[in-house]
Amino acid sequence: MSQAHLAEGMDSRPFAYADIYRHPPMSGRNLLPALAAKRKNESSNVVVLPDGAWLATWSQGSSEGALDERIVCATSRDTGRTWSEPRPITVWTPEFRRSYGCPFVVPGSGRLYFFLHEGRRHGDTIALSSPEVDAGNLGFTYSDNGGETWSEIWPIALPDRDISVFPDRIHAHLNHPPQLMPDGRVVLPFSQGNRNGAIRRTWRLGCYEAALLDCENLLTERDPTRLRFSLLPPGPRGIRVDLVRHADNPAVRQLAAAFDGNPLELAANTQEPTVVPLSDGRWLGVFRTYLGSPGYASSRDGGRMWTKVERLRYGPEGKWIDHPHTMCPIARLPDGRFILLFTNNDGTRNGATHVWDGGNRTRNPQWFVIGRELPGEERNGGLIFGKPRILAQADDIESPDGFRASAATGISMPQYIAAAGRHFVQYGLKKEYILLDEIPAAVIDAMTPELPHRA
Repeated sequence: MSQAHLAEGMDSRPFAYADIYRHPPMSGRNLLPALAAKRKNESSNVVVLPDGAWLATWSQGSSEGALDERIVCATSRDTGRTWSEPRPITVWTPEFRRSYGCPFVVPGSGRLYFFLHEGRRHGDTIALSSPEVDAGNLGFTYSDNGGETWSEIWPIALPDRDISVFPDRIHAHLNHPPQLMPDGRVVLPFSQGNRNGAIRRTWRLGCYEAALLDCENLLTERDPTRLRFSLLPPGPRGIRVDLVRHADNPAVRQLAAAFDGNPLELAANTQEPTVVPLSDGRWLGVFRTYLGSPGYASSRDGGRMWTKVERLRYGPEGKWIDHPHTMCPIARLPDGRFILLFTNNDGTRNGATHVWDGGNRTRNPQWFVIGRELPGEERNGGLIFGKPRILAQADDIESPDGFRASAATGISMPQYIAAAGRHFVQYGLKKEYILLDEIPAAVIDAMTPELPHRA
């Protein structure tokens, strides 16, 4: 694969390794349906199968939310260098929208699960701000042959939360694969929100909270009817920013002004969690928020109780880590260090007017930073981070036929992958392509912060 091809659509890609998927060249506004249905590609994840093969999953369709949208997968047998053509995990349906989902491989058995949210279609007569839009249920499908074939979709029954609009459906999305924690528990991070009240004017004013789906017996039970799931934290609420304490946050007030909203309603928004274990047994969660920085909280009891969500800094007394309302996953490296993927913009840079001002304004460039634990420290989640570096930068060139998701969406939904003793990051480019980069170990070492000297 040529460097010219690797660089297409980008101003900078210093760690280029491979393309997981690039759709065929397209031009004109009257594309054949079979070709147009390959145009939008996003929400990707990669897992490593027991035989060493890599499997990537993502959502594919002619546009986000289109009727032809489906979830597909592809495999690589040469450490991510080349990939098969995508094949379906789900098919499109006029009743449900299936756009976001995450894979998980059971250690030992090798069974491959795919968790997803099935949102109800809203049709042509219901406004996009209606509570009916995307109300649905979590579910899963599984494969025992490495993703060649998949089971039916099994629903996951969940208790009602305060944030639920309907008694039998939830508004939710999931972006990050389930995590196997050191105590042997499998937890699936997801976001749950509402579509009522102020959101009848714009979905950007809705309330969201973060939660973990505790997959209680996923490692030992093969009968899908006997799998047990519960919510962390338990009770009526998930993890939210304390809205009273953060109502005066400048980024929150700026976003409220942009959409004529109430800062006291917006500040609670907490989404797209990732969770990592710390060496003292705590769990650390990192979330996208409206605060102009990633939010973080920690739990000492396996996700049942969490500290208040605070803004993440470069160190306990350091500067804020600037970040808008987009994905900011944290991952633990095999040796115990951490990588945070973020976009280094508090909603005021690169022409942005607020933290939800997406695309090339806040979702480009993609940055990363390396962190490590500070022994005996609990502030800032007990972490200190080094100097950040740009991973990749999209160009601002629109597609020749005006595809609406092109340059307007920059780089999104990154994921760190540790495999074969190496470090990789996969991400989406302009919601059209799925790319894979490799960060050399020497770069990670050079970016690792030194521990401060203690008197």
